[in-house]
This record gives sequence, structure tokens and C-alpha cells, in this order.
Amino acid sequence: MKPNKKVLLIGGTSGIGKALLERMLEDHKVEQIFATYHRRQPITNYPDIKDPNTKSTDTKNTDTRYKVVWLAMDVTSEPSIEQAIEQISEHVDHIDWVINAVGLLHNGSHQPEKAVRQLDPDFFIDNMKVNALPSLLIAKHIKPLLQARLKAGVPSETDPAIYVTISARVGSISDNKLGGWYSYRMSKAALNMGMKTLSIEWQRSLKNVCVAVMQPGTVDTPLSKPFQTNVPDEKLFQPQQCADNLLTVLSQLTVEDTGYFVDWAGKPIDW
Repeated sequence: MKPNKKVLLIGGTSGIGKALLERMLEDHKVEQIFATYHRRQPITNYPDIKDPNTKSTDTKNTDTRYKVVWLAMDVTSEPSIEQAIEQISEHVDHIDWVINAVGLLHNGSHQPEKAVRQLDPDFFIDNMKVNALPSLLIAKHIKPLLQARLKAGVPSETDPAIYVTISARVGSISDNKLGGWYSYRMSKAALNMGMKTLSIEWQRSLKNVCVAVMQPGTVDTPLSKPFQTNVPDEKLFQPQQCADNLLTVLSQLTVEDTGYFVDWAGKPIDW
């Protein structure tokens, strides 16, 4: 990873997102992190936390005391996404990396379906709204801040911008051997198609950006907790290990890797 990275991390409050935030806080090559939360800004012991309401004139391009800026974002609401990105533009003139770590597998009333008779339309739509749509809406509004990297003099040929979304292997149609999990599988497959399509568009209109979809493996988080029984110990990653794996792969991505679906070790996954 080249130094002075400015990163937008969607979903910085739990699971994989929180682990990514903690690892990037330790990395001197990451200059600033814009981390989003949904309803309530977390109370943390992190150093250098900044309130997003601080006036831009106090921070833009000059204040290096603050590494994290917390931003409210409801990923199912385009106005909320647009507002958060407008706040980012008040602090920095460009973004280098965008990582979307938000996902839905189950909630208080629904678990992944074992059979089609369990399919609930509202739960299905919720999966689509959280897993499939946000990365496209974020891309729609963050594009100017990615474009601005060139104006900022960032050598994009050797240091591309990264736009990555955490997906899941169960979103691979060719890898589906077990069935079930209709809402989750279909929403992740839709996400993968959306990111593949975005990568093709941005190859034409937004040069030197790598759009990728990443599979983090099975991680010991509340999202996967009900489904860990049959996972071998060596294949159940702790969040910190997962974050290390993902950041290693991210730092090695090139423009030629755009449109790839890769796992936590950087190995391609069939669509």
C-alpha cells in the first residue's frame, strides 16, 4: 500500500468492518478513514476520532490530528448516502479506497431459508436493499471523489483507486452445490453482477480504478455465529485475521484486476 491513503469504510461498527478500522488505524500509510455507522455513533477508545460536524475549514488538507471521521449512513437510503459523501468532500479533495463491509444474512425474525416454502417477500427485499443495492448507490455518488485523485496528482498507474465490496462465495452460481439461503444467495449474486457491470463502465469512464468483489471466508462475527457448527477451526477466522487477509489482498490489486471476484487469499472465484 502506498502512503497517505484516504479511505471510506462503510460499516465500521461491527464484525469485519470494525476489524478493518482497527487495522487501518495502526497503519501509518492510511492518512484518514471515513467510517460509517447506521443509527448511533459508537463510543470507542480509538485515538484521533473526529466529529463530522467540525467545520471543514478546520480540517481540510491541513489538520492531521484526526484519523477517523464518523459519518451516519443508512445504506438503504440514497439521500443518506449522498449526505455522507457530501460531508466527506468537506474534509478531503479525493478518496483512494472505498470498502463496503455492510451485509445482511439474518435478523431478529428471519433466518436464511432452508426451503422455498420459507421464502418471505419482505425479508427477500431487505436482503436486496442491504446486500445488492448500496454498492451501486455509493458508486454513483463517490465517483467524483475517485476522479479527483488524478487532479490531486496521485500516480494512479502504479497506485490505482480501489472500490471493493465484501460479498460471499454463496453468491457464486457455479459454486452452488447445496441450495437453500434463497434471499442471501440471490442478493449476493445480484451484488456480484452489479459490481462486474460497474467495473466495465468505469474501465471506459473512470480510468485507473480497480472494482473488485471479495469473499472474506467464514469469520467469527454475529452474522455467521448461528452457522459455525460445521466449520473447521482452521477455516473460522477471527475478525482481526480476516482484516489482515483482506488488506493484504487489497494492497496487491492492480487496474488489471478490475472486475474480479476473489477470496481472502486473492484467489479468483467463479461467478
